Amino acid sequence: MRILLLLLILGIQTLKAQNTDYQALLIPSSLTDGANSVVRHEHTKIDIPNIKELNTSYRKVVTILNKKGNSDAGVYTYYDNSEKIRKISANVYDKMGNKVKSFKKSDFIDVSAVSGFSLYEDSRILYLEYTPIDYPYTIEFSYESTSDNTAYIPFWYPVNDYRVSTQKNVFEVQYAPDVGLLEKQLNFEGYDIKVDHGDGYVRYEAENIGAIAQEELAPALRLWAPRLMVSPKKFYYEGYMGSNGEWNALGKWMYVNLLRERDELPEATVRKIQYMVKGIEDPIEKAKIIYDYVQKNTRYISIQEGIGGIQPISAKDVDGVKYGDCKGLTNYTKALLGAVGVPSNYVRVYAGPEYHADIDEDFPSFLGQSNHVILNIPQEGKDPIWLECTSQTMPFGFLGDFTDNRNVFEVSANGGRIIKTPSYSDGQNKKMVNAHYELSSSGILTGEVKRTSMGIDYDNIYSIEKEKKEDQHSYYKREWGHINGLEIESVQYGNDRGKVQFFEEIKVKADNYANKSGNRFFVAPNAFAQNTFVPKRYRERKLPFEIVRGFEEEATLNMTLPDGFDIEAMPRPVTMESEFGLYEVAYDMPDEKHITVRRRLLVKKGKYPKERYNEYRKFRQEVVKSDQAKLVLVRI
Repeated sequence: MRILLLLLILGIQTLKAQNTDYQALLIPSSLTDGANSVVRHEHTKIDIPNIKELNTSYRKVVTILNKKGNSDAGVYTYYDNSEKIRKISANVYDKMGNKVKSFKKSDFIDVSAVSGFSLYEDSRILYLEYTPIDYPYTIEFSYESTSDNTAYIPFWYPVNDYRVSTQKNVFEVQYAPDVGLLEKQLNFEGYDIKVDHGDGYVRYEAENIGAIAQEELAPALRLWAPRLMVSPKKFYYEGYMGSNGEWNALGKWMYVNLLRERDELPEATVRKIQYMVKGIEDPIEKAKIIYDYVQKNTRYISIQEGIGGIQPISAKDVDGVKYGDCKGLTNYTKALLGAVGVPSNYVRVYAGPEYHADIDEDFPSFLGQSNHVILNIPQEGKDPIWLECTSQTMPFGFLGDFTDNRNVFEVSANGGRIIKTPSYSDGQNKKMVNAHYELSSSGILTGEVKRTSMGIDYDNIYSIEKEKKEDQHSYYKREWGHINGLEIESVQYGNDRGKVQFFEEIKVKADNYANKSGNRFFVAPNAFAQNTFVPKRYRERKLPFEIVRGFEEEATLNMTLPDGFDIEAMPRPVTMESEFGLYEVAYDMPDEKHITVRRRLLVKKGKYPKERYNEYRKFRQEVVKSDQAKLVLVRI
C-alpha cells in the first residue's frame, strides 16, 4: 500500500513538473478533432520604443498530430541588413511533454533567400530542418529581432490555416505616444477574442478555436477568418520619416522617397529604345514596343513578400544584370516608358489566382496588404492599360487571373489612390469548340477539334505552346479522359496576343470510342465539349461558397455516323437556367448520316450562403449527366 501511494505521489509530482504546453495527451478533443496540428500557445510582442526602433519577440508552441501537420511547424524567419536576429532557438518534445532535442542559433541553416542573384544577396532566411520519428510531437520555436524600420507590423491571424486549431494566441503591441497606432478588426464575431487597450499598449488574445476543414469553393481563409490589421501612424523607413492613415499622402511619400531618382538608365539604353520607337507618335504603340523589349531582355526573380525591402532596385542596375523582382522589373519598365515620353504609374496589389484580395480602402497602410507590383498607363477619357512586367509571355494590356478584379494602390507624383484592376466577365472568359469527327463501323473515332480560348481561359491554356510534345499530348488525354484509347495525331497552335485569343487544332483518333453490346453501339455524340466538374458532396456544409470567376463554353460538334447502323435512341435536348448560370444542348440531323450537337454552358460568378451549395452542386451534376448522354446505334 505504501509503495502504491509513493508511486502515485511521484506520478503526480512528475505530472506537475511537466509543462502542459508540451503534453499532447492533455489537448481537449474539441481542438484535435479534424486537426493536423494544434497551436498550443503563440505569442507575438511588438515593441516600438521610438520611431526608429522596432523590436519583435515571438514564441510559438505547436503540437503536430500527424504527417500532414509538419508544414505547420513554421520554424523559420527572414532577415536582412535592416532587421537583425538577436536570439533564435527551438525545442522538440514527445507526446508526454519530455524534451527530446534542443536547437540553438548555430543549428539553424542560414542561406540567401534568393540564392545566386547579387542584387538580393542581403535578404536571408534562417530555418531549421527537423525530421520527426513519432507522432504526435510538439515543437517550441522562438526568436527575438530588432529593426531600424518601423513602417510595418505584421497583421494578426489567430487562425493559422485550415485544419489547424488554436488553443491560445496572443498579440500585443507597445508603442511610443508619438508613433501612434491604427487598428481594424475583421471577422471577430463568433470567436472568443479578448481585447485590452491602454496608454501606448494594445493586447489581443484568442482562445479555443477549433480546426476548420477546407471545403471546395469556400472563400479564401483570409476573407472569413478573424484578422487584425494594425499599423503605426508614424514610421521610419530606410532613412525617411512617413505616416500611415491617408492614401494620397502615403502615395506621394512613396513616390518621392522610394521611386523618384530610381529611374535613371544608361545613355546607351536610352538611345537604343528611342531609336526603336523613332517615327511612332502613338504612345500606346510605343508602349507595346517597350513591353516587348522588357519581355525579351529580362527575367523575373521571385522574392517572397517581407524580404528584399519595398524600394525597387534601380532601373540602371536592372538594365545591367537583366533580372529583377516585381518591384525592380516594374520600375525598369516605367523608366523605359518615361524615356520615350509615355507616362505610367507604379501600382501595389495583393496578387494570387485563387481569389480577389482587395486592398482595404478604409485602412491606409504602408505594408501588409500587398505582395506584388504591376504598372498602368493612364489614357485620357479611357480606362488605363495594365502591364504585368514579370511575365515574358503575357500579352500587352492583359493581366489574367493573378491580379484581375481587385482594389490596388496606385502611386504617382500626384499621390496615391485606390483603384480597381479590370474584371473579366463571365462571357469574356470563353471557350469555343468546333469539331468534326466520324465513327467507323468498327467503333473507331477519327476527327479534328478546333478550340478558341479568351479571357481567363486564354490565361489557363496559352503556355501549353511552349511545352514538350509529350506533355501537350498528355494534357489532351487528361482533358478528354472519358475517351477510351485516345491518341493525339497532331497539334497546331495559334496565339493572337493582340486580341488575346489562343487557337488549338488537334487531330485525334480513338480505337474504342463506341461501347459495344451485341449489335449495338453506345456513343456520346458530345465527344469534345464535356464538362466533368461536380462539386464535392458534404453531409453538413460549414462554409459559404464562391464562384470566383464565371465562364462560358460554346460548342458545335459535327458527328458522322457509321455505315450499316440506324439510330435507335437519341439524347434529349436540355435547357436549364438558374441564378448559377445557363445550360442548353440540342441535337440536329441535317441528314440521316450526320448529327450536329449545339451546346452552351454559362456559369456566373457569385457569392452564396452554404445553404445554397447543394442546389449549385445539382446544377453541375445535371450538366455532366447531359454532356455524357448516349446515342444508341443498332446494326442493320
